[in-house]
Amino acid sequence: MLAERLLFVYLTWHICFVSSTAASNSTVILIALDGFRWDFMSKASTPNLDFIAGGGVKAKYVENVFPTVAMPNLYTIVTGLYPESHGIIANKMFDPDFNATFLRSNNETRWWDGAEPIWVSNQKQGFKSALSYWPGYDVNIGGYLPSFSSDGAKYSKPFVSKDNIMSEKERIDLVMKWLTMKAPPNFIAMYFAEPGRTGHTYGPDSPKTENAIEESDSAVVGYLVEKLRKANLLDKVNVIFTSDHGLAKYNTSDFVNFDDIVNASSYELWAGNVAFLTLEPHSGQEEYVYQSLKEEERNLKRFKVYWKKDVPEKLHFKKNRRIGSVVVLMEKGWYARSSKMSTNLTEGMIKGGQGYSTEDEDMYPFLIARGPAFKKNFSSDSFKLLDIYPMICEILGIKPAPNNGSMARVKQLFGEPFATPTTPRETTESSTSKQKDGNNIVKIVGFAIVGFAVVVFLVASILLTVRWCKRDKESKKTWMESEETPAIQAEETQALQEDHDEGVTV
Repeated sequence: MLAERLLFVYLTWHICFVSSTAASNSTVILIALDGFRWDFMSKASTPNLDFIAGGGVKAKYVENVFPTVAMPNLYTIVTGLYPESHGIIANKMFDPDFNATFLRSNNETRWWDGAEPIWVSNQKQGFKSALSYWPGYDVNIGGYLPSFSSDGAKYSKPFVSKDNIMSEKERIDLVMKWLTMKAPPNFIAMYFAEPGRTGHTYGPDSPKTENAIEESDSAVVGYLVEKLRKANLLDKVNVIFTSDHGLAKYNTSDFVNFDDIVNASSYELWAGNVAFLTLEPHSGQEEYVYQSLKEEERNLKRFKVYWKKDVPEKLHFKKNRRIGSVVVLMEKGWYARSSKMSTNLTEGMIKGGQGYSTEDEDMYPFLIARGPAFKKNFSSDSFKLLDIYPMICEILGIKPAPNNGSMARVKQLFGEPFATPTTPRETTESSTSKQKDGNNIVKIVGFAIVGFAVVVFLVASILLTVRWCKRDKESKKTWMESEETPAIQAEETQALQEDHDEGVTV
């Protein structure tokens, strides 16, 4: 009897205390496969992605934000904000206040601090984050760098160059090293340039793009699944695969040469790609630039032009100083050429374009996810890329920053209520990170309260067990000395109940 009750005390303590510090079921691994359109899984053999979807959830599609290009959408995923709010409005953009141009390789804080990405919020709230080449991984934002990140000096950035890139295997091995640390990060984000890089070059329907999809499924998804399974983490962490945008097929012969419409010396190109442009006319040239473009819009019907203030509200693309005064949106299948751009491609080639309207399904990315937070074998309705941010915050158990996402649209993905961490893991600050005194005080007080509660519980449990044992001994003695067994058993039951009630009060 004594052994059973001591075992009960130990198990209760283990469940109440040890389990409360184990938060692996609220760990999130976020992976972006560039250019992975919502329907690419049906265009190639993807057994590993099928495995993730079969054991988790698959969205019909995800509606991304305008402009539907890489950098704005990747930053939207981790901030839950439209580009006009977080400030990364294009892959390449000019800032009139800085009098400087942003390139994808830029890691100056001033370009990125228009919003607080999820890894910063996570670390502010006492947890650790790790980034493997997700844009912003090497940027000091609000005084924080990620707790762990890929080697920015040894390798080139995969969203900038295709040479000297850290292999998929090395990146996943590094992530597994982070996950199996004594105090691992609870949020990890990874970016891979394929199949988008191949799809841009050869078009979304090319056999080479199909091969790139299958290679991503094997080298990234398959290898990660294998490593998670070996580490006994496959069903303990939440893995989310998504993308920044889809791809639309276009022929390089189908172009609009803007040098034929408006004099290139009358404006500056602030941002743009094959599918959209933002222009800033020189002083006194505003009406000339706008009216010239407007006339050709009516004649050609291959693009639409707006004053910045008149850009449709649904695009959320006018409330930022980095957007030029005139905005041009290309119609699907047509691409923009200009002496101010590097898009003067050889004619007669098939390419894959990004940056078209958010109402074009070819721009939509995919999303599949698996883990303790998600339903199994569930196909969901579509939702917005903005919603990924609050969804991840919910899984991590952290307070989100102000955002444009909606939990209501993604609640359909969640399974049974899943545990979220109640106390922060031990944190190790990088030399560039800072923790506010208030956060430290909260953590100290929190740990003190938990520790005191555990001590009180253990003392009370031990006292209760000793009393139970004493009663057992006295009851056994009384039973041996009496022939009125039923009455004594009833008295013992009453005494145990009284002791039990007394123990609860303690």
